[in-house]
Amino acid sequence: MRSASFRLSAILAAALVLGTAAGPLAHAAAYDQPDPPAVDARAVVVLDYAQGDVLYERNADLYIPPASLTKLMTMHVALKAVELGTIGLSDIITILPEETSPILPYGSSLMYLEPGMRVTFDDLLRGMAVVSGNDAAFAVARVLAGSSEEFARMMNDEARALGLSHTRFVEPSGLSEQNITTARDMAEFARLYLNLHPDALDSYHGRPSMEFPRPEVMPVGVPPPDQRIVLRNRNELVRRYEGCDGLKTGFIDESGYNLIATAERDGTRVIVVTLGGSGGKETRARDGAAILDWAFATWTTVRPQAPELPSLRVWGGASSHVDLELAVVPAFTVPADLAAGIDSRVDLEPDADAPVSRGDKLGTLTFTRGDQVIRRVDIVAARDVPKGNVLQRLKDAILKFFSRLFTPKN
Repeated sequence: MRSASFRLSAILAAALVLGTAAGPLAHAAAYDQPDPPAVDARAVVVLDYAQGDVLYERNADLYIPPASLTKLMTMHVALKAVELGTIGLSDIITILPEETSPILPYGSSLMYLEPGMRVTFDDLLRGMAVVSGNDAAFAVARVLAGSSEEFARMMNDEARALGLSHTRFVEPSGLSEQNITTARDMAEFARLYLNLHPDALDSYHGRPSMEFPRPEVMPVGVPPPDQRIVLRNRNELVRRYEGCDGLKTGFIDESGYNLIATAERDGTRVIVVTLGGSGGKETRARDGAAILDWAFATWTTVRPQAPELPSLRVWGGASSHVDLELAVVPAFTVPADLAAGIDSRVDLEPDADAPVSRGDKLGTLTFTRGDQVIRRVDIVAARDVPKGNVLQRLKDAILKFFSRLFTPKN
């Protein structure tokens, strides 16, 4: 069965990271592609990592509690604090009784913190990413904000800043059904997260296991475990699917089984979000693998060579020319059968009038395959060119007049 034509909505990574309303600077084509296999989920989004194109969606804007996908925002706030110098990865955190298993729901995901343990902040982040430790999430919230309620305010501030308009949090772990999101928001946030924290996959989410507790973290007077304890990553695809290195699983009764999976093969990275499954952890992993298989068989990320761009004449400026650059890196995902034989064409404005600001659109680079347009990328000014002095402007006004006078019109 053929799908409807899915509009590949190009999302500029920089614009998303800054939380701006800037329009897309790379313009995608529309393609008819076969649907992925049916999966056990109420909502599904498959996102291309390179430009943020939606490769497939179903019920993408349905509100569903994220469950432990919430911890991805908790990780983001924590990693941002590390990057700002608010806290260090090696800082030692003493665990309080209210952050340990006796006060958390029975069967809750834990890294098995105990009162009086002295663990590094890095341990807590790994505990959230690998084993989805609710205890770790509450400890991080207390350390950074003093309480889970204040930390939730920080999470919501970040969600708004990142443009996640359908996502709201009331606590850091995902246990509450009052946390709410959509598959679209989670997919876009996952891509932002990867861009903002490029080392997080290797350091945290892509690890198949972690050792905890270790002898050096035990409370005073409490003997270490008799043997080494290894906790496995709750995201089974990290252990079982080639190329999968993240990101998060989640489950509460009110949401069902949730998944954000990302994998890379041969230079193509995709993000898969499934929310609201009912069939269990094995079904969630099997369905995630099936959609990833479909994505890699159907789509390919290409990085065509861009031509060298000339400079452009600027009239009345402090400089007579402005250098040009592409608004985004020409890397985008296309149907696999269109990946070879891509050509390009440059279309530029004949000139520009000062002032010119960096980022002003001055042309288009169009990638084609035969007669089919694959992608258009804006060509923009690479620097500012302010207005020149009076003499420069007068000289250029005369030159421009005669240039236009003797330039043949099409």
